[in-house]
Amino acid sequence: MTDPLESRLRAKLEHAATRAPQAPPRFSTEVVSRSRRRRMRRNALVAGICVVAIAAPITVIATRSTDERGDVATVATEPALGNPVWDTTPIGKRLTIDNPSEKRPISFWYATTRSGTTVFCQEYKSRSGGSSKFCSDEPVDGKEATDQGSTQSFPPPATGKVLHYGTAQAKVVRVAAVLKEGERVTGTLQTPQGAPQAIWTVSVPANKTVTALEFAAGEGGTIKRIELRPLVVPEANAKSVGRTVEMPGKLDAGLYETPDKSLIWKLDGQAVGVNGLSPGRAVTERGGPDRALIDMGGKPMKVELLEHKEHWFGITSTKTARVALVFKDGTSVSAGTRPDPWKIGGFRMFAGTQQRTNDLYAEGFKIVGYGKEGMELWHEDHEPTR
Repeated sequence: MTDPLESRLRAKLEHAATRAPQAPPRFSTEVVSRSRRRRMRRNALVAGICVVAIAAPITVIATRSTDERGDVATVATEPALGNPVWDTTPIGKRLTIDNPSEKRPISFWYATTRSGTTVFCQEYKSRSGGSSKFCSDEPVDGKEATDQGSTQSFPPPATGKVLHYGTAQAKVVRVAAVLKEGERVTGTLQTPQGAPQAIWTVSVPANKTVTALEFAAGEGGTIKRIELRPLVVPEANAKSVGRTVEMPGKLDAGLYETPDKSLIWKLDGQAVGVNGLSPGRAVTERGGPDRALIDMGGKPMKVELLEHKEHWFGITSTKTARVALVFKDGTSVSAGTRPDPWKIGGFRMFAGTQQRTNDLYAEGFKIVGYGKEGMELWHEDHEPTR
């Protein structure tokens, strides 16, 4: 699926690649630069277990995925250049709360690096079962308050909520997110046992733009204000190339070039999913005539599933005529496939709806592909993620 986890990691990793070693502490508020490596990182999250480590501003450990048979696979590890999680010593206990973007746990904690500085760390779990761990390379020592990021993503979280978070010294008693319209949303301050500072969080609607963060002292005055720049993703304002395709469930699928080729799915004009068609260094195109879908390593893959509430959709192999979701009790829903009208080749599109759940991965399912004659061609098993 198009996971908010991979969307967040994509933005952070691309920012690190373009700005390292000098990087600001707020990766979530930076403009997302376009990189052909983006698709490779995305496929690593969708298609196999991967470990990624990069220089400033963060180090990431990302896990999850399956190979073309649906079995757990391993992707090559990139060596760490910065202060990876495994080179830090935790300080105090973790703060674990519900992530409103994923309805899965998200954890925050402080750690000491080898050089003796204090950094902020987090562990993020996605709805589809992926996870990431990383620590900022920017020390928080001596800072009244810092912005450490958010769960912003493109497309926005289906839950309609985004979590912002960071650090605050004891003098801070109140934190608020300032919205573009001028409204303020008050956040929460919590200090885990043994932690050197508090951890602040504030949840805002995903369709609202946060322009600043304000931190107040006990006497009520603002002691720090952090201005935020909106996350800018090229796909968000791109124009489609050629015609869009009306798919079941009132979804529209369109081809976009930004400059990579992407298949963007929209519902009522709002993006709800993206299939990248230009994966990066591994190959020049995602597929092509008589070629299978491929992952970041150039290996064949049978399907890339996306989901948004009751909608499930994506791309699959050219030989697949029908795709089915089979739930744990044996009930199922299915959707026919259709070729792309842009003549890219190498994949077919599918879309359908299911009324069973708004959290497809929570109870687990199997996705199955069938050929024209009704014979099973492939399947992937997804175990419950909650």
